[in-house]
Amino acid sequence: MDKTIVKGMAVLEALVASPEPVGVSELARQVGLTKSNIHRTLQTFVELGYVASLNGRYSATLKIWQQGAKVIERLDLRHTIRPIMDQLARATLETVHLAISAGPEVIYIEKSEGVHSVRAFSEIGERAPAHCSATGKVFLAFHPTALRETLSQPLRAYTPRTITDPEQLEAAVADVRELGFAINRGEWEAAVGGVSAPVWGPDNQLIASMGLTLPLSRFTDENQATLITQVRAAAAEASRALGASPGIAGARLVA
Repeated sequence: MDKTIVKGMAVLEALVASPEPVGVSELARQVGLTKSNIHRTLQTFVELGYVASLNGRYSATLKIWQQGAKVIERLDLRHTIRPIMDQLARATLETVHLAISAGPEVIYIEKSEGVHSVRAFSEIGERAPAHCSATGKVFLAFHPTALRETLSQPLRAYTPRTITDPEQLEAAVADVRELGFAINRGEWEAAVGGVSAPVWGPDNQLIASMGLTLPLSRFTDENQATLITQVRAAAAEASRALGASPGIAGARLVA
């Protein structure tokens, strides 16, 4: 085993796991290397584009996610997960989306249309703000850098219900992390709501978020629990199909 590569990956993984930029001394303590080793390793990653430096502190860049996205493409998400999305759409009669992270936004990469004449319309390839969409909040909770990137800029208000206070958003994201699903009630579009859950892949890495989008008039107190259960079950089934371990794929389904 090449010790240089092992040390480099330890540094990179520590940066990915950190919720905020980290200094050389702190990294040295975390991974058990000398500051000179840490500094040389960081400079290499900076030159390669995997790490960014600001005021002597370092953070992982989206290049790591971009490389992961290529793995996602090889997994053929759309082919594997589309039948599960179709099944969820038939069961709920609502539109189902599959989204991937793009930092402070998410990108819809697949959808299965609901049957209602009145429904939330969207296009594959469309982007949504992460801080006020259900699919986006999943990434804020479980993606290693999405929350930090989102909070690095002002939170735009799209409706009166949009969370624009960073502390309130962090609290909401903590709830998503605890519960294992996210809800949006008119935060991006005033009359539209949604519920979403994470889709995990091999090595229990977050791959995508799967969720329903529907008019708030059909997202009621009476059917909310049922819709949440259906979405979580479908996301867990998709996770198993992608090779996630049974433990994480079914996490909190009985919570």
